[in-house]
Amino acid sequence: MKNIFSSYPIADIGRHYGLTYFDIGSRGGFQDDLYPIAFAVDVVGFEPDPEEFERLLHLPIEPWRSITHLPYGVGNISGRQKLFIPTDPQSASLLKHNTKIGRKFNKTQFFEIERTEQIETLCLQDALEKTALKSIDYLKIDIEGAELAVFMSSPAVISDVLAIKTEVSFLPFRNSQPLARDIDLFLGKAGFELMDITEPAHWRRHGHLIHPYYSSGNPPYSKAQIMQADYLYFRDPDTLGGDVAKLLKLSLIALSFGYFDHALMILERPEIAKFLSIEFGKSPIDIVGPSSRAYGRKAFLRAFYLQIRNIVPFVRYLKNLLR
Repeated sequence: MKNIFSSYPIADIGRHYGLTYFDIGSRGGFQDDLYPIAFAVDVVGFEPDPEEFERLLHLPIEPWRSITHLPYGVGNISGRQKLFIPTDPQSASLLKHNTKIGRKFNKTQFFEIERTEQIETLCLQDALEKTALKSIDYLKIDIEGAELAVFMSSPAVISDVLAIKTEVSFLPFRNSQPLARDIDLFLGKAGFELMDITEPAHWRRHGHLIHPYYSSGNPPYSKAQIMQADYLYFRDPDTLGGDVAKLLKLSLIALSFGYFDHALMILERPEIAKFLSIEFGKSPIDIVGPSSRAYGRKAFLRAFYLQIRNIVPFVRYLKNLLR
């Protein structure tokens, strides 16, 4: 999906307005959420680990317009904070881990603390001020339970954000951790609409095979409990007060995620449709139609590939039915 919108009418809007993307929890590189319009996106990533930070500095800029890496974590305050690092360091958190959950699901590697470190953190307001950017259009955050504290610590910044993808938990993986319902309540009051629930993670007590697979374990089959997911939020367009620039940026984000109906409804607002006609000589469907066709073809082919690939595990575990 890299830069597939670059040759379509939407590209002119993207290049004129651009988008800013903060990836909080960018270890391993940036996610591809805004790949379709990456040529118009300025990205900022955060990584407090010196070794990983150094590696990130050598990543290519392509496909983004620009990349900035900052050697900090992001939290509810600016200053030094204790980071709890379990056996599996991907579950490191500013909140202390709830070992009861680890024992319950036989996944103690995510909860048993191996060591702690002091890291430098920034609140979201101070993080923004470390860059040359004025606001955050798209915020992706995955910091193992401290997401709501970040939102609450910088209300002025959040009030300008147009889209948020945040990890949520349905059980308290960490002590005093806000759950999915708490985040949804807060962001709903802040003017955001829940657009989608993605990347759901389900856990069984033993083993890793979940519905619909049948294993050789005992019991061989069980549905699993949902533990985590990503919630995707878009700003309610009605809260933007007719701000043409923000509405156009919101439509760019919606298009990049594949929500073409939503983007079209934004662009069909009378003030936006008139602006597009005067400034770009295009109607809303002139903007959305070609992008939708290009994105849809790739989405269909990817879904077809995944359907074929998913046959493999079915065949692999079919033998367990005969035992």
